[in-house]
Amino acid sequence: MTMQKLRRILFCALSFITVMFVAVVFIFVHYGSDLPPEGALLEYSPALTTKIYSADEKLIEEFAIERRVITKINDIPLLVKWAFLIAEDKNFYKHHGIDLQSIFRAAVQNISNSSWKTKPAGGSTITQQVAKNLLVGNEKSFKRKIREAIMAFRIEESISKDKILEIYLNHIFLGKGCYGVAEACDYYFGKCLNDVAPEEAAFIACLPSAPSVYIKAIDKGPKMLLKRNSILVQLHEMQIITKQQLDDSLIKPIMVNFKKTKEPAPYFADEIHRQFAKYISETDFFSGGYDVITTMDSKIQNIAQKCLEDGLIQYTKSTIGWKGPIDPDGDDLKTIASQMLVTVNKILPVKVRRIANNILECRDQSEAIIKVGYDGKVNVEVGDVILCREVADHSYEVYQQPVVDGAIIVMEAASGNIIAMSGGYSFDISSFNCATQAKRQPGSVIKPFVYAAALENGMAEYDEIEDKPITIKLENGKYYSPHNYDKAKVYGKMPMRNGLIHSRNLATINLAMKIGTSKIAKILEEFELSDKHFNLSYLLGGHEVSLVNIISAFSAFVNDGYMIAPRFVTNVLKQNNTYVPFKKTICQTERRRVISSKTAKTIKNILRDTARYGTARRLASVFDEYPGIDVGGKTGTTNDFKDAWFVGYITVNKKTFIVGIFVGYRSPQSLGEHCTGAAVALPIFVNFLKRIVPKHANHK
Repeated sequence: MTMQKLRRILFCALSFITVMFVAVVFIFVHYGSDLPPEGALLEYSPALTTKIYSADEKLIEEFAIERRVITKINDIPLLVKWAFLIAEDKNFYKHHGIDLQSIFRAAVQNISNSSWKTKPAGGSTITQQVAKNLLVGNEKSFKRKIREAIMAFRIEESISKDKILEIYLNHIFLGKGCYGVAEACDYYFGKCLNDVAPEEAAFIACLPSAPSVYIKAIDKGPKMLLKRNSILVQLHEMQIITKQQLDDSLIKPIMVNFKKTKEPAPYFADEIHRQFAKYISETDFFSGGYDVITTMDSKIQNIAQKCLEDGLIQYTKSTIGWKGPIDPDGDDLKTIASQMLVTVNKILPVKVRRIANNILECRDQSEAIIKVGYDGKVNVEVGDVILCREVADHSYEVYQQPVVDGAIIVMEAASGNIIAMSGGYSFDISSFNCATQAKRQPGSVIKPFVYAAALENGMAEYDEIEDKPITIKLENGKYYSPHNYDKAKVYGKMPMRNGLIHSRNLATINLAMKIGTSKIAKILEEFELSDKHFNLSYLLGGHEVSLVNIISAFSAFVNDGYMIAPRFVTNVLKQNNTYVPFKKTICQTERRRVISSKTAKTIKNILRDTARYGTARRLASVFDEYPGIDVGGKTGTTNDFKDAWFVGYITVNKKTFIVGIFVGYRSPQSLGEHCTGAAVALPIFVNFLKRIVPKHANHK
């Protein structure tokens, strides 16, 4: 070869290299000039899940844009790390952002299978995936792939391999709303990362490429099983798992155990959401990664919800009556079952197949035979579809969805901790919380505060008052003539305590006139049960208050005169250990004296006698059935029986609980003649008491 030819070849080669170099520089400058700085990854702050827990550490609810738990790379087991590296980027620790071997292999596969026309195989490294998901975007274009490659090079130059892998394993979407390996292990298997078995780690590592496809194929074709087993074999080859672990894992079918550990307390969780809204934005709440420890006792919450539901069902059964089958011509029980409300009660749609001896023999959606109690008042025929509910093991009764709503709150008197709360029959019907958001007329529940005002102003519980007719001229010129519940009756002179025990309206009004309504207005305002626009109707509970306010006020009667504010949260943490500025405010409770110790003890004694002899005498039997227990309370009924109330206390094992119950329609209307607090709300309290206190135990 002549020197001239050699020079020509060298010139062409150098020209080609120069052109390629210029082209590469141009590509890097043109496509990489407006890329975000690779250091942005070090400030990576993903959306985290806010989790609400009960006081006994049960998960109540999760609020999230993306469900995720951040885990440091050193806390992720080798098994999980290498399962993902095998599945996604086996050469991760060898390449510098781009794996040319993987790109070539993907290109050959796309050409040979023509898959480039539909869904081309990818050759992206984990670094490229991090660049795409967090910095570059998902646009399907040649431009994006170039920008992704440039970004991958830059990331590798500035961030360690372990940090890149940590970001990837915490960010990756793994189906069913799960982001990151920790959340996926918890969701699919109910396990933390350290407890995951080899076959489970391999299963999760299969998901990044097509989560929905693989999850749907769990019980179907062999594709996912083959991929999982391939990962397991390679884990063994790399000595991450033993031969015994490999053999044990390969024979196991793909199984997931979707966790169902939430305690059903939607009204409680929603109240926490509303309380946080006072301090942080909606976005921060849903993505801030707060761990909220509430005051809720999951066991008592379950009992309270059950008692409220049962009381509303019983009211509907006894007052409204049977409305007939839900779908006489329908037969799709599975569809009906899928549309059922979520409640504590087990409600089933069934089809009647035989009627005999006060029993409806029915079949459920699984063709099982269900025998439903039948009292003859229910007009049903063979072939009808009805609803039933389980009242005991394998014992059912005809069920009708309540038409009325209600609320229950249980507060620990000494601490103010709300240990149970339900704001309605079903959160699926309405998220409006009748316990904290609704303001309704309390009726006679307000009377203990009127009598407390009398005691605070020098009267004694045995002082004589009169239950007699009275007519009062109002400021607007009209006349007000109250009457007792039984309208025509008046009871004359009586000890003051009897006016409260038997809830005499006329006695209460005459007492108020005797001591002066301004003094009652002042004490109601002190208890936060009134505003500055006090009028005579307030004396008989003719104004609006919330159930949570009432139980807070009642706490003074059992706390030696100190009123305590209700508390829902005891601790707030952030998953990234950052400071929570509003923690002290949301977790604190306020305790202040509103009446004297003597007045508190006197009212408490009168409330106890109300349970023995007065309007709450349905409770009288519990004093014998539960030795040592202390119980008292006050019923409340409003005009036209629109609202039924009971607020009482239970002292057991030296601990006192205040329980408030409200029953009424969401849009106020009459519950029906004689549907008083004693008839509608008090039975719910009695049922609750009997469920939380062991019978015949000495509770002193």
